[in-house]
Amino acid sequence: MLGLALPVAAQQVTVASPAAERLRVTTTSEEASRHFFAGVSDGRNIFFSRAVMHFDRATDIDKNLGLARVFRAALVPGLTQAERNAAIDSAIATMTSATTGERVVALAIREFPNNARSHPLWETAAKLLPGDPNVAFYAALTTPVPGNVAAMRAVTERFPDDAPAYNILAYNLWQIGDHAGAFTAVRKYVELAPDQPNAHDSYAELLQWSGRLGEAQTHYARAVQLDSSFAEGYMGLAEVSQLSGRGLDARRQIQLAIAHSPSKATTVGYTRDLARSFLMDGMVKEGMDQFANALRDAQTLNRPGLIAQIHRDMAFFDAQLGRGTAIASHLTAAAAGGADDPMQIELTAASHAVGGDITVARQATQKLAALAQPDNEFATHASVINAIIALRENKPKDALTQLAGAPLDDAWVRALTAECYAAAGNLTDARALKNQVLNDPQLNFDDGYNISARIRAAKIKA
Repeated sequence: MLGLALPVAAQQVTVASPAAERLRVTTTSEEASRHFFAGVSDGRNIFFSRAVMHFDRATDIDKNLGLARVFRAALVPGLTQAERNAAIDSAIATMTSATTGERVVALAIREFPNNARSHPLWETAAKLLPGDPNVAFYAALTTPVPGNVAAMRAVTERFPDDAPAYNILAYNLWQIGDHAGAFTAVRKYVELAPDQPNAHDSYAELLQWSGRLGEAQTHYARAVQLDSSFAEGYMGLAEVSQLSGRGLDARRQIQLAIAHSPSKATTVGYTRDLARSFLMDGMVKEGMDQFANALRDAQTLNRPGLIAQIHRDMAFFDAQLGRGTAIASHLTAAAAGGADDPMQIELTAASHAVGGDITVARQATQKLAALAQPDNEFATHASVINAIIALRENKPKDALTQLAGAPLDDAWVRALTAECYAAAGNLTDARALKNQVLNDPQLNFDDGYNISARIRAAKIKA
């Protein structure tokens, strides 16, 4: 594999960490080494823009510190995967004096988007460097489900002062339903890393998901107080504000995130979030204008995949908001990014189902169903779209049949089931499901599927 043929012998002074079994970086400069490890720490603490600053400083001091270039390429916001791979390959090619440990870590990072390929390399690195918490962390992070929880817990037991491991453990525990364990882990994260913005951001997010919005707001605010460039903290504040019925304040916070965005591509994402906040508050023109702004910026960046995503956003919301004038044009433009893309098929079906072109919707839904496995997301979404079609045809009983077996924790399944109940006169159950959708504290502006379900639910007369 790429990089394995690099010579092993280091021709520079190797600056080692305190234990010989930990990761070392080959450099002539102690200062470059310090910046490298500070960058690794910030990267593991999900503060990528600040990590990049440390890696840049490290390579300014020592231009031959190849592993810093590898980490930088992996973490710098805004690159496509192809751009990342090219930058990592270029960096690996310069690592002629690197140690075996450095080279294996570099190869593991290069494969990182694919855990099946990355994990064995991290496991190899962990055997070479058994005393290194950074390597142990990434080996655990790439461990396949369901072994990932035990793997990350083992890291916290071997390295009890390693703060970032508690962050990932907290989210892993939350996902399997151990909310008490998740809070124990995230509080330990804050205790060990009180000056890391992400520690407070993670604690805030779990508080938000628990419905404790006031406490969540306090910790999101602490995150941006620690470092005003931590843009995700503003997005957390925006979520709390939107959930609290303060849409105007939510949009102010999103604008602050945009002002502190680490890349133009990230700005496009935040602009889409701004659009969704407007639409949640019924401000259709303002929301669609922000989607248009995001589209323009994505076109400037020449990102075909991102351009297609935004066109699909605009097609669906054009249908959902009752305009229906630009569904076809946006879907046609999006198809340039791949007509057989599953998301293109899904949004074609959904947009036409909501917009009322039942024939086209059915054809696309049949294609979507062909992609579905019994328990996967496509199966749920095909059921949802078929239920939308049935409701369009004023057949609420058929809609309920389509939703039978679909997971009721899915926001669209809840919203459509509520519509069916309302149509049958069961307003009590309809109202209960409607409120579950609207009051779900796990709001994420990036999740257009969930946002659109909230907009649909808000219109139910129950």
